[in-house]
Amino acid sequence: MSVYVADSSVFILGMPLPSQVRNRIITTPEVVSELVDIKSKMAFEEAIGSGMEVEPPLANLLAEVRSHASRTGDIERLSDTDIGIIAKALEHGGILYTDDYAIQNVAKSLRIKTEPILQDGIKETFEWGRRCKGCGRRFESDVRICPICGSETKGYKKSRKVLR
Repeated sequence: MSVYVADSSVFILGMPLPSQVRNRIITTPEVVSELVDIKSKMAFEEAIGSGMEVEPPLANLLAEVRSHASRTGDIERLSDTDIGIIAKALEHGGILYTDDYAIQNVAKSLRIKTEPILQDGIKETFEWGRRCKGCGRRFESDVRICPICGSETKGYKKSRKVLR
């Protein structure tokens, strides 16, 4: 049985999820809290009526995803909700439905299968670093102010991997 993990965008865009009886569909409580308009709430209620489940992510997997996202440099681009759905997909070996490129980048690097909703899926994964605007030195993704010259740093693509 395949497990599908739904990001907020599934409901915000009102997109149907695979409804085959063999498939289990899960989302997290944090996703539910992001649904503020009536259209997305109705899409969510319809999914619940079709058997979708709401489960909190496991704490140990949240920590693993945060650690991994720090290594890829995506941690600053991910919300707690994003980290939670990645952790939930990791827990179940599921397929993650999302259009968010940062989520897809971390998920792919964790070998989690992703399916886009409306956008094209990612074709490359990246690791991000920071470069000083003043002196040009390069740092890991968590350095915001250059310890050498005191200037701000900005993000850059440290490495890239083309997906097959």
